[in-house]
Amino acid sequence: MKLRWPPFNVISTHVLGLLIGCLLPVADAIGVECECVTFDSTFGKEHGVFTSPDWPTPYDENIECVLYRFVGSEQQIVRVYFEEFDLQKTNMDCIFGDYVKLFLHLGDEAAVNEVTPFNSVLCGKLSDIEQTHYSSGRALIFEFHSDFRRSNSTGFRGTFQFLNKDQFMTEGALIEDTACDFVMESINRTEGRFFSPQYPSNYPRESRCSYQFLGRETERVKLMFGQIRLQKGDYSCYNAPDKITVRDGRDMSAPVIGTLCNRNMWVELVSTGPDLLVIFTASSHFPGRGFFGNFSFVEILPPPPISASIDQNMYPAYHPDKVSWDIFGSFPQHGTHANGSCDMVISSNMSKNGTITSPNYPNTYPGNIKCTYHFQGEGKERVQIKFTDFDLYKSTDDSRDCENVDSVVVFITIKGQRERVDNFCGNTLPVQIMSNEHRMTVIFQSHATASQPVKGFRAIYQFVTNFGIPSGRQDPQGVCTFIYNSSEVSNGTFTTPNYPGVYPRDTECHYLFYGKDKEKIHIQFAYFDVEGVPPCTSDTASDYVEFSNFKTVDRKIPRHCGNMKPNKIESDSDFFRVAFRSNDKFDGTGFEAFYQFRGVHESGRIRHVHNVSCIPSLRKYHGVTVQVFALFVILMTTYGRFY
Repeated sequence: MKLRWPPFNVISTHVLGLLIGCLLPVADAIGVECECVTFDSTFGKEHGVFTSPDWPTPYDENIECVLYRFVGSEQQIVRVYFEEFDLQKTNMDCIFGDYVKLFLHLGDEAAVNEVTPFNSVLCGKLSDIEQTHYSSGRALIFEFHSDFRRSNSTGFRGTFQFLNKDQFMTEGALIEDTACDFVMESINRTEGRFFSPQYPSNYPRESRCSYQFLGRETERVKLMFGQIRLQKGDYSCYNAPDKITVRDGRDMSAPVIGTLCNRNMWVELVSTGPDLLVIFTASSHFPGRGFFGNFSFVEILPPPPISASIDQNMYPAYHPDKVSWDIFGSFPQHGTHANGSCDMVISSNMSKNGTITSPNYPNTYPGNIKCTYHFQGEGKERVQIKFTDFDLYKSTDDSRDCENVDSVVVFITIKGQRERVDNFCGNTLPVQIMSNEHRMTVIFQSHATASQPVKGFRAIYQFVTNFGIPSGRQDPQGVCTFIYNSSEVSNGTFTTPNYPGVYPRDTECHYLFYGKDKEKIHIQFAYFDVEGVPPCTSDTASDYVEFSNFKTVDRKIPRHCGNMKPNKIESDSDFFRVAFRSNDKFDGTGFEAFYQFRGVHESGRIRHVHNVSCIPSLRKYHGVTVQVFALFVILMTTYGRFY
């Protein structure tokens, strides 16, 4: 097949000086005759420009094949970015009609033919496509094709760059005879970067890579995943084909402290000891771009003297809604006041629990004061705070939303930004709260001196690893996975994290029920409040509860969200799985449910129900239901039935 220079304009006047034509036998025209244009330099500019034929005039129909060929040096990779994109879309898969077909993983010849595997196909509007694409080697080629149907679509315009591939190299020792298993030791370097294979291009299918971080006994490993772009999907990490698993030790026997999938950014994890292991596995048909991260080995020192200062650059100025978090700040080492102020850093390696109070508690606190309490845990620890006394000054004409009054504000970190969970003011006791990761910030701010005596606040804090779920046996092979085995306990309760407080954002938990042979699992919900709108998908930004008779998704049982309790549930056999997943946007109280393992011929009587006292503590907006729940407990105890 013959390669020709196209008889129409395919590049802008900004890059007419580029080498044009395909003088190498780079294609057998992918089964047809292709025209070709080659870009191998930007001539000192930051980037070059490419366009579809005659852009922005609508392109012609019946363009059989135009190859856009970008070739850098041996030490470079190619980045293409579509700034404008408008191709007629005649089917969902883009493989028929008008399309751009991308070849990202090419060999040294920088060539394609009819058997070269492509990576993705683009069509439609700009909002339908991934705009940025990278090669894994020195060359990137894409094919443009239009069919016989005439349209007014304008085609595409984009830019290209040649990047130094060294900036995407993992800074560790590659284990001999492996493709992507690395060891990073603190004796060699105390910080560096690590990447998924072929990053920033898509990782290969069927990938398995390991990253082992080995520190000294007095060190902790801190990881910051800057970007995670795995196969995108609306599913939990439990069933994700591509995932990152972080283990709190040097080998596969160490407990799991993090499981990451889908898409995320600026996720921080800290080990509880000197070592950490990251495992990346991918089995999807449509790999994503992968991930990059930074690692550092941080020395854990004895607590400094009481007069020690805190690096204020680590903690940005207060803003009522959102504050940028210095994601590369130093690791807090202590839990003391700073320079006589009321600011505190509370580290779990010094104290797993304790109390915080407003200044002068239980006497009136000063006016015009701001106290910041920074909590820093490690591993899978979460910060749980329960207020035991709360009495802040608020005049009768102050607003109801706690703005511009004495208040306590709670912040968590989401995607590198400190997000406000809630404001608390007045004298109503706040709900119990929990962080979504190992850190949390609480800010107390007063304004003018109170005109009447107030006590301030007192709160108990804990660094917990069980997510505030008291039942079941926690599985070390999961972050928030709990096992309920009939051979251990025949019935009981299970709840969302931090129940009856607000469940943490961006959290996923699994409850696995294992019955004896011929037993079934029966579940009845006593309380249910999970933020979302049916069908409880990511399209509606919904948190959800998912039920399954399998370890995989059970498509015959729909997700559940909202505040309507699910109907009573009976498993098909002796295994059942319940999954809870919250996103990073909304809060809810969660659920409490009763479970019982029953034999096939059992009548359904409950001989004993554990943890009945955990039935919802009935908050201010549930006041009218107190007697109903109390009656429910009495009836259940008397008659021994769920229903």
